[in-house]
Amino acid sequence: MSELSDEASEPELLNCSLSMWHGLGTQVSREELDVPLDLHTAASIGQYEVVKECVQRRELDLNKKNGGGWTPLMYASYIGHDTIVHLLLEAGVSVNVPTPEGQTPLMLASSCGNESIAYFLLQGACVWIHSFDGSSCLWP
Repeated sequence: MSELSDEASEPELLNCSLSMWHGLGTQVSREELDVPLDLHTAASIGQYEVVKECVQRRELDLNKKNGGGWTPLMYASYIGHDTIVHLLLEAGVSVNVPTPEGQTPLMLASSCGNESIAYFLLQGACVWIHSFDGSSCLWP
């Protein structure tokens, strides 16, 4: 594994920390992991088929936050898994659910330069303006 500079981006650091899941540059199959993947983990490591199975089962809350307060859409948006973001959006997930720090999936995608994901999130996102007396939805 290459060394990261002091100025490594957040996605580089995250990819480094997920190298076990990624199999050092190759996607790992569920069988190789030998553990069942939950929806949040599958969305974060790019396991499209697992996410697709979860969506098709329709028994899971696709907007459910994990212990860290993140949804599967947040992980896929932040890391840049376009196909998983599209799948979740088609399934009707909410694009305006914020992290505990107030960041939406759109903000997470934008902060990492995931432009194509940000574009699709904008189609259903509500842009918020904060004022002294609360927040109001400006668009759409």
